[in-house]
Amino acid sequence: MTLNELVQAVCDELMISRPSVVALSQDPQIRQLYALVNRLGTDIARQAPWQMLNREHILTTVAIDTTGDTTAGSAVISNIPSTVGITTQFSVGGPGTVPFAQVISVGTGTVTLNMPMTETLTGAALEFSQVDYTLPSDWLREIPQTEWDRTNRWPLLGPQSPQDWQSFKSGIVYAGPRQRFRIQQGTLSINPPPPNGLLFAFEYISNGWVESATGAIQQRYEADTDFALFPDSLMITGLKAQWKAAKGLDGSFDLGEFRGLLEQMKAQDRSAPALSLSPYGGSVLMS
Repeated sequence: MTLNELVQAVCDELMISRPSVVALSQDPQIRQLYALVNRLGTDIARQAPWQMLNREHILTTVAIDTTGDTTAGSAVISNIPSTVGITTQFSVGGPGTVPFAQVISVGTGTVTLNMPMTETLTGAALEFSQVDYTLPSDWLREIPQTEWDRTNRWPLLGPQSPQDWQSFKSGIVYAGPRQRFRIQQGTLSINPPPPNGLLFAFEYISNGWVESATGAIQQRYEADTDFALFPDSLMITGLKAQWKAAKGLDGSFDLGEFRGLLEQMKAQDRSAPALSLSPYGGSVLMS
C-alpha cells in the first residue's frame, strides 16, 4: 500500500475527506497525518530486530605504507611523498611513533598526530592504517556477535567497553593476533590497527523502513508512491491511534488494536528453533 493509499484508507475509516496528494499537500489535516505516519514508522522500526530491516555490511581494511621525517617532541610528520587517501580516520605506526597515535589533520606532504613523536628520523618507514570505519548510512543498531574477520575466519572481539578500550590503547600489553572493535560516534573502531586488505563483515538493523517506487530504501516517506515495509494493517491502526491522540480524542480501542497487532507481528516476523526436552540427537558430522 502506497503512502497515498494508506492515508486515504485512514481518512475513510476516520470519516474525513480523502486527499488527492499527501507528501505535497498543503491541507493542515493531511500534513498532520503525513508527519504522524513518518514518526509511526520510525518508532515501529525501533520495536524489534525486524527481518525485513536486517542488512549485511562488508568492508575492506585500508593501510598505506610510506615514509616521512619525524622530530622528537613534535606531533607533525613531514616530507611524506603523498598524503592521498590518508584521513583523520587513520592511525600511524613505525619508528619514532607512539602506539595508536591518530591523525588529527592532513596537509600537503604532512600530517599532524594527537601525540608527539619520540625520535628524530629522516625517511622513516611508516604505515598509516585506517582504524575508524563509518557505519552504513542507514544504520539503526548493531546485531550482536555478527562481527567477523572473514580473511582469518575468526570473530572480532567486542564490542569493547570504554574501560577495556583505553586499557588496550594505553596499557603495556596491547598486541595480539585478534582484532577488537568498538562502536562509537558513528564509526566501527578497530584495535590494533589492521593491515591492508582484510575483509570484515557484520549485520545490523537498518532504519530504512520505506521503499520508493524505484526500489530505493529510505528512512521516511518522501513521495506518494513510497510504501512501508511494515504490514498495512499495522500502519493503519497505528496512524489512527496517533491521529486521535493528537486531536485529544479517545483512541484507546485503536491503541489496543495496534499493540495487539504489533506483538503478533513481532512474534511472527522470524522463525525460531524447535526445542526438545530430550538429549540432542548427536553431531551432524560423519566423524
